[in-house]
Amino acid sequence: MPYLKLSVNRDLSADEKHGLCEEIGKLMPLIPGKTRENTMMDIVTGAYIEMGDASPALNLEVRLFRAAPKENKQNFVREISALLEKATGVRPARMYINLIEHESWASGGGYRE
Repeated sequence: MPYLKLSVNRDLSADEKHGLCEEIGKLMPLIPGKTRENTMMDIVTGAYIEMGDASPALNLEVRLFRAAPKENKQNFVREISALLEKATGVRPARMYINLIEHESWASGGGYRE
């Protein structure tokens, strides 16, 4: 685990989505215990997102099992913001990134806490 859901109000090709997953995967080790291999990513493109107007904008939800150190989260947000700006053309001022830390999680048919 983690799980990332990116919603962006522009279109990306399947190749661009896959490339974005690969690049995000390289950033996952910024959060202790997280890897590309244990990260599930959901990318929704062409979403209708309005933030004052319909200019390029995105929302990224990052769900983590257990709390991560503040410094690691700060580094991750800085790096992923730069990556998303490059990949989608959305300025960081028009990005919302939500880090959600769970005390329990289920995967592979098992419950964890």
